[in-house]
Amino acid sequence: MKTDVVVIGAGAIGLTVAYELARRGRTVTVIDRDRLVAVETDACSIRTPFRSATSWAAAGILPPANFDSATDPMDRLRGLSHRLFPELVERLKAESGVDSQLARCGGWYLSDTAGETASMVGMVSFWRELSIECQERPLGELSAAEPALASWAENTPSARAWWVPDEYQICPPLFLQALIGACNRLGVTFLDQSSVVDLSEVGADVTISVEGRHQPRRQVHAGQVVVCGGTWSGLMAERLKLATSLVPVRGQVLLLKTETPVLSSVINLGQRYFVPRRDGAVLVGSCEEEVGFQRGTTPAMLAEFREFAHRVCPQLKRARELGAWSGLRPLTFDGFPICGKLPDSDSIFVATGHFRSGIHLSPGTATCLADVMAGDQPPIDLQPFSVGKQQSDTFFMETK
Repeated sequence: MKTDVVVIGAGAIGLTVAYELARRGRTVTVIDRDRLVAVETDACSIRTPFRSATSWAAAGILPPANFDSATDPMDRLRGLSHRLFPELVERLKAESGVDSQLARCGGWYLSDTAGETASMVGMVSFWRELSIECQERPLGELSAAEPALASWAENTPSARAWWVPDEYQICPPLFLQALIGACNRLGVTFLDQSSVVDLSEVGADVTISVEGRHQPRRQVHAGQVVVCGGTWSGLMAERLKLATSLVPVRGQVLLLKTETPVLSSVINLGQRYFVPRRDGAVLVGSCEEEVGFQRGTTPAMLAEFREFAHRVCPQLKRARELGAWSGLRPLTFDGFPICGKLPDSDSIFVATGHFRSGIHLSPGTATCLADVMAGDQPPIDLQPFSVGKQQSDTFFMETK
């Protein structure tokens, strides 16, 4: 089998890269270990079939960003993606028929401890430098906007609240489903339930050995390959030398459902959040646990989520629990994603390590990487995200 580009991984990064390349006229094949079946599209409280890609488990918070004022590489990548998102979602809806439910719902940032307040004061200063609107608001305004939080505001002496109008949310399963549909329309080939067992490169040809769950091993030949396997990228092939570049960090999420919606905006309090959906579902999260590649939820963490939900939003005591899940976020050692060409290759590219921001950073990552793969200048400099920057000195010595 021959194709222009193979994209390994069908999470937000991989699918957005595949979609962008296909839009530019490339023939693209996506390889993923999971079965990519359709999900429901009539509600955001869907429970999708198990997927390895962390994107399917994400809450879908897209915090504010401003490309025009950003100078830090991460802020520029986030700002570019934030700018691209609305148009991307509208295009995907037109091409796939799937509404990703992107909403500029705004976000409340709350604090009830000295540490959280200090952190927010610093964040407000940072956002102001980027010309991002963030205003501290009286608790009465919080209660008027979100009546379900009135009890917390009235009974928490140390409570403070800030309003950020440019915070978005999106439904990740529907966003990924829209990407799959749009990719299918553009002729992208999907090899699902398949694992990459080896990569080899001879000149301008890359051979990918693929083993399907119900098929014998076969080879796919491509002019270029993009590795978008998230935290699994380091285990994919020794050729990539990514084994020491990524750390899996588990996050857990609890899904609640009330008869009618009780919240209208994203609510952030320290490391915890509420993400309300259109149908009355509320996602409660999250956490950061270094437990290796161990997936699944734990009774202790879900109990913490319930305590948080009931304390801050008492109306959620009456909510039904629809489910809980986890995802393994790919963390790099400097917090920067890995995005660019493998140092000792002319044909292999990597886009991974986006940690908690894979959904948010996907449009900017795809645009920049597609430019680099075509030999064009991307809208931002990818040097700070170079492949190999996360490696030991031994790697660089071997590839010089």
